[in-house]
Amino acid sequence: MDVIADIKIIREILELSQKDFADKIGVSFETVNRWENGKAKIGKGNIEAIYNFAYENEIYLNEIYEQIIKEEAKKKKRILLFHGSKREIVFPLDLRFSKEHNDFGRGFYLGENFIQASTYISNTTLGRVYAFSLEIDNLKIAKFNVTTEWMLAISYYRGWISKYKNSEIIKNIVDKVENSDIIIAPIADNRMFDLISEFTGGVITDEQCKHALAATNLGDQYVVRTANCLEKLRLEKEFYLSNKEKNTYINKRLKDNKMNEDKVKVSRMKYRGKGLYIDELLK
Repeated sequence: MDVIADIKIIREILELSQKDFADKIGVSFETVNRWENGKAKIGKGNIEAIYNFAYENEIYLNEIYEQIIKEEAKKKKRILLFHGSKREIVFPLDLRFSKEHNDFGRGFYLGENFIQASTYISNTTLGRVYAFSLEIDNLKIAKFNVTTEWMLAISYYRGWISKYKNSEIIKNIVDKVENSDIIIAPIADNRMFDLISEFTGGVITDEQCKHALAATNLGDQYVVRTANCLEKLRLEKEFYLSNKEKNTYINKRLKDNKMNEDKVKVSRMKYRGKGLYIDELLK
């Protein structure tokens, strides 16, 4: 995050002098001048004021940077991924410190787009979004789609179906995951976990669950599982989200949740009685 560079961009776009900009954010001309000349540090309150001002004036810096970095990564044959963290990341990354009971166990989890990562941390005070690029060539990839296999994989690694660990289906899934450098699979949120929980609890069938989950499309997540893959991951940028920008994502999430809930209800009704319950599937 280069606040000084961003101040200059904001001033250039809005055609503001240092004095005009200072007046807009409530500081003195001398303060802005010292910031831009590297003679004074910018405090947290002023950083918030700067980025709130930009967002209020429809200067969406983060989305601009997302597109620029994505284009640069593509030229280098790398993919751009995003990680939303509720606290500052400690570098260098170490997979040993990741949680065991995530969707696919220990790993570093990233998503495909900035907005999804931002929505994840929009209710936090210290949340940050990071952009990473990844060279994916020569990596062992395990790919999952919205299928029963994916539902069972999440259920197993989150510890919900341990009693079925000796099932051949589960063994094959574990083998697929454990022999990969990186996993590419649909992102699951809390509402989707509730649906999968109903499936693992024998309340709904695999067909009902699968189609209800497909109605909620959050994009794919990329799960870095090995040191080999981690070495190919490169930090590109840390993004600052002002409170006004966070509120945009909070409202978007509320709207999306309502629409997705309606889709889920329709899917559950349409596929009622079709498919298999979990004890039939893994018997």
